[in-house]
Amino acid sequence: MGGARMSLFDINPDREEAFLYKAVSSICSDYLYIWDLEEDILLASPNMVSDLGLDGNRMTNCFHSGIKWIHPHDRERVRELYRTFIRSDEDSQNLEYQALTADGNYIWLSGREKIKRDDTGKALLIVGILRNLEQYEGVDQVTGLLRHGSARERFENTTEGRAGSHGEVLLLGIDGFKNINILNSHSFGDFVLRTTAQDILKLLPEQVKLYRYDGDQFLLYGNNVRREEMLRIYGDIRKYASGSHRVNGCSYRFTVSGGIIAYPEEAHSWGELEKGACAALRQAKTNGKDQCVEFTAELLEELQLSHCLARSVDNGYEGFRLVFQPICDAGTLKVRGAEALLRYTMPDGREISPTEFIPLLEGSRLILPVGLWVLEQAVIACKVWSRQNPDFIMDVNVSFVQLQDSGFCGKVDALLQKYDLPAQNLALELTESYFITNDSIVNESLECLNEMHIELSMDDFGIGYSSLGRLSEIDMDVVKVDRYFVKALHISQYNHDFVESVIRLCHNLNKEVCMEGVETKEEWETISLLNADLVQGFYISRPVEPEVFYRKYLTSSYDSKSLVSPIDKEKIQKKLVNNKELLFAMMNATPLCLILWNRQFEIMACNEKAVQLFRADGKKDIIEHFYRFSPPCQEDGRSSVETVHERITEAFASGYSEFRWMHCDKEGNSIPAEVISVRIPYLDDFVVASYTRDLRAEIELSEKRWKFRMRLKALLDATPLCLNLWDKEFHNIMCNREAVKLFELDSEQDYLEHFNLLSPERQPDGSLSTEGAREKIKEAMQKGRIQFNWLHQKPDGELIPAEITLVRIEGLEEDGSAMVAGYTRDLRDQLRAEKAERLMARRVRAVVDSSPLACVLWNMRQEALDCNQIAVEMLGARDKEEVLHDFDSFLPLYQPDGSVSVEKRIKTMNEVQKNRRCVFEWVYVNRNGESIPCEVTLVKAVIGKDDEDIIIAYSRDLRELKRTLEIIDRLKRQACYDALTGCLTREYFIENLTVQFQNEKTDDPVMLGLLDLDGFKNVNDTYGHEAGDMTLKRVIKRVGELLPEGTLIGRFGGDEFLFLLQGREQGSVSRMLCSIVEQIPQMQLEYKGNIFTSSISIGAVFRTPEDTCPEDLIRRADDALYQAKRNGRNRSVLVQE
Repeated sequence: MGGARMSLFDINPDREEAFLYKAVSSICSDYLYIWDLEEDILLASPNMVSDLGLDGNRMTNCFHSGIKWIHPHDRERVRELYRTFIRSDEDSQNLEYQALTADGNYIWLSGREKIKRDDTGKALLIVGILRNLEQYEGVDQVTGLLRHGSARERFENTTEGRAGSHGEVLLLGIDGFKNINILNSHSFGDFVLRTTAQDILKLLPEQVKLYRYDGDQFLLYGNNVRREEMLRIYGDIRKYASGSHRVNGCSYRFTVSGGIIAYPEEAHSWGELEKGACAALRQAKTNGKDQCVEFTAELLEELQLSHCLARSVDNGYEGFRLVFQPICDAGTLKVRGAEALLRYTMPDGREISPTEFIPLLEGSRLILPVGLWVLEQAVIACKVWSRQNPDFIMDVNVSFVQLQDSGFCGKVDALLQKYDLPAQNLALELTESYFITNDSIVNESLECLNEMHIELSMDDFGIGYSSLGRLSEIDMDVVKVDRYFVKALHISQYNHDFVESVIRLCHNLNKEVCMEGVETKEEWETISLLNADLVQGFYISRPVEPEVFYRKYLTSSYDSKSLVSPIDKEKIQKKLVNNKELLFAMMNATPLCLILWNRQFEIMACNEKAVQLFRADGKKDIIEHFYRFSPPCQEDGRSSVETVHERITEAFASGYSEFRWMHCDKEGNSIPAEVISVRIPYLDDFVVASYTRDLRAEIELSEKRWKFRMRLKALLDATPLCLNLWDKEFHNIMCNREAVKLFELDSEQDYLEHFNLLSPERQPDGSLSTEGAREKIKEAMQKGRIQFNWLHQKPDGELIPAEITLVRIEGLEEDGSAMVAGYTRDLRDQLRAEKAERLMARRVRAVVDSSPLACVLWNMRQEALDCNQIAVEMLGARDKEEVLHDFDSFLPLYQPDGSVSVEKRIKTMNEVQKNRRCVFEWVYVNRNGESIPCEVTLVKAVIGKDDEDIIIAYSRDLRELKRTLEIIDRLKRQACYDALTGCLTREYFIENLTVQFQNEKTDDPVMLGLLDLDGFKNVNDTYGHEAGDMTLKRVIKRVGELLPEGTLIGRFGGDEFLFLLQGREQGSVSRMLCSIVEQIPQMQLEYKGNIFTSSISIGAVFRTPEDTCPEDLIRRADDALYQAKRNGRNRSVLVQE
């Protein structure tokens, strides 16, 4: 007897100790375990085994090999806790660590243990309970991470206030996480957060912990970790994030931004650490995302300013005020109006520059309420001041964000109506980029403002020569030239020429020019000579408070003559034109080829750029042999000499001429060019200055764009989906071959020209297809990506349900603007598959519900999927959910053969996956504690190659064996014929059909028909189910009379019936089916005094060599029936061989 020691776990299972352990472990939601320290054997509760993915409930060698479910970062720490606990005199301990679950994720566990010792103090046994903290407040339910409050506690307990301590906080934010939620779902977003958290955990060293912060943010805290290490960790996370990821079969991409701060160098408390990390992360997002920003004090100052701005808006725009700068006539300096300028004062009295606070208002969209407040204050002032000067115009700056507000024009109009101010007294200033945007809402706002007759000014004009050509295209009233050009009028001849050209061109286009930033008398005199219309700047006045402006400029005391002194314009002009040295310096400073012509078509002078362009031997070569640098004739066939004379004459007459020209250099190389000729005063007459711009680079770029377009076309054609491109004007400009193929068209041009005809007039929701398509493209331009369902239509009328994805692609247009790519996915096959899947689900449901036995369906992973009501009743459960989610609780610990119930269930299910069928005796325990002996039959059901197979578990309650045998006997009698109609049951009909398939010797034609009662649901709903049953019996009886004798008829389900004909030719079958369909509506059906009729639709097919099984034939008959229904019901469709 006396050899090996008996383990605690070798006790008789019938002992009270074993019963108590089994009872407690089966009802406790926390994890329970007992650890025999002498034998080093640990016994775990069943939920601990399943949740943590353990090999079994009994584990050995735990102390020396380590408890493998503990996170590797915590394993050594926990092992040391146990060493200390076992050696100590303590009888209990608390512990907390992360554990690996069966699905590969980490969760936080918190536990308490009691230890049993012998009389000498030797540790014998540990009993412990572990709690999953995800179920409690301290742990985030989505990611399984501790919340950031735990990070604060760790900081306070290990770092704060300790000499020499150092800590680093890295706050991470997922960029564009909102889009992941929008494009998929919030539950999908939760999966992304959890997956990301678990993946980041694998990248962290032991001393750095990860916590859930807010929304899509995570906080990393490292104790005594240096900045270089924290930046390296961010780099690893950034690299991980940049790849492609998948969750539940869906792929997605994202990037991460980070903000980093250190204790105690940059913060002295946890609150300061959080605030600084948030500020740094915010700056990383502002800088363009996908980067990490290290904290600086300036970031908090910007946050403080943002906070003050928001509080000011909430407090009735406290701290905001308007100042006004006069805008005057350039010649007389009489006040024409004013520009309203926004100023802001901090609560501590500091004045903040507009260059600092305006971007913050725009970034936070506070510019919308603030901009409206500015507009209202300006309108109020203008209303008062226009009483003194009815022509007074108030200029107000407008932000791009305001123009993106679709209701902006309505708000402007409401203010004008509220204060009874004519629209002509208001001007709105916008920068040049606003006028050339692709934003449809902004363009609509500009059109609306023009229709309201509100003056529009282009502010800060002067981005270069290319802007000159756009002036004629942009619909605005005033061009305001930037201060940069004003201050350089006397320094740069180029700026002087540029400004003069702008003024001349604007006047030709009936636009006014206002020169901004005029600060000296000399600047004003030069501007006056250039014939500008308006001036604004410090020479007249700095921006002043409203009361000062009114008192100084709108009362009789203001005299503009004090600023105006006589200008000898003639003297200045003569000085300019007679100073040849200055003239040639101006010409050579011009960055374009410049040639001066007199009225006799003689070249007076040219600049060095002309010599370089034509590769001439010098200026004299050009002046004397100019026509040698053009071919004899231009591309239109006209003489170059005659055309030059015409263009010069045109410029002398109108002051301006612009045209294309073909030059050549001295070696004969062609030089396509654009020429602008401008008339300018010279001595007592005029000369024409011709500026020539070389277009070769532009043409080369155009050719590259053409090649790019060809490559783009090839890329489109390589796309397996129907794909087309839309431009900003909603024109369908390009498509691929798949588009032509999908709609069965003759060519791509046919698709582009008739695209609107490839949809029905209205969509299923009643909206017009043409208007709906335009709105969707407009929405895609704004949002970047949208997805929706759409109904297309082929030219022959066949409908094509489709899924459309519209994506904005930047830079595809020649001007750099965006296009929208439309991807069309044909959903016809998918819808057919979904229909088949629903049919399969109904059939499975029917199998489960029709079974007289308790039935439970399992997948191959041994997860309970469904059960019938008999299973619920047999087990005494509340509902199906209790059976499915807590199935093992209905099992005793052991089966009669001594095996552990859970282990035997797993084993038998593994066996049935190989053998397909397994029968065995089994015992359940219902909720009343009553044992239920059963015979269990496990059957593996093969669903299909693309679907997961299932295991069906039938449990026969042997307590009522006699009643069950009686039921089975009755079912056998009823198995062949439908109780209501007397037709064959579906199974028996298919069995007969299978026999026919197996009989390959007969050559007789075989036809299968599928019949359906039209509107049968209406009969049930109108007259009741008894009337429906009567209708089924009468109609099927009549159909049987009309079919040949011996025809097999079976009930397929509901109001659908199958019938099988043999030896009949197609012609006779077609006539027979038409006759049946015609005669059924002639039947008068009566129920309780109500007389009504019914009709049927039939789909029929002949067997072909491709039909290898009954299911193939039935599926084709079902398709034919669907076609009959779609064609209007009360008809038959026979698919010919």
